[in-house]
Amino acid sequence: MPELTAFLSLQQLADSALPIGGASHSFGLESLAEAGLLHPDNLERFLADYLEETGRLEACYCFCSCNLSGSLDEWFGWNAELGARKLARESREGSAAMGRRFLRLAAHVSGLELLARAVERAGDEVHLAACFGLVAGALGLDAELATAAYLQQSVTALVSGCQRLMPLGQTRAQEILWELKPAISRAVAEAPRGARRVGVFTPLLDVVSACHPSLHTRLFMS
Repeated sequence: MPELTAFLSLQQLADSALPIGGASHSFGLESLAEAGLLHPDNLERFLADYLEETGRLEACYCFCSCNLSGSLDEWFGWNAELGARKLARESREGSAAMGRRFLRLAAHVSGLELLARAVERAGDEVHLAACFGLVAGALGLDAELATAAYLQQSVTALVSGCQRLMPLGQTRAQEILWELKPAISRAVAEAPRGARRVGVFTPLLDVVSACHPSLHTRLFMS
């Protein structure tokens, strides 16, 4: 029964509809769509590449946060590292805002002391990937499973956002999410290597994310 409860907790935390602001951020996808560089025909390939780069990096921080064996000081250091590797201010701030909301919500519903102490210091920069891992670890969830759930949540939110940006139907959206499972698995497999051994190179996404505030009309904050 405890394992079943843990599984149900993970399902709730990994719900892309969790009220943490996920529907407000596209992390650069709106700018790509506006520029004509992202459309239904190449969305699946783009997200597979996204998982190979950004997904691998965030998986590392989620995984190590789930296996935190040191103090919260160490964990906040990982958050600072992750923030420094998010070059576009809009995406960095979006990740941090969602991280704070997620951490506060999880601390409130779980009542766990570790999470309450982390919330007390939430004025420091925290990011969603690391927060998800910390919460999962505090709940005793398996790091690999939790990291996979985090990436599944992330791409589900991105696909949902794309349905508002382009003519992408429900059936095709579900097909894309289904086909991305191997890419998620590959990203999770890299996580135990550690973030400092994972290189990420996404210049196009960084540039369009930084250009997002200059769009004539916007649906998303990032």
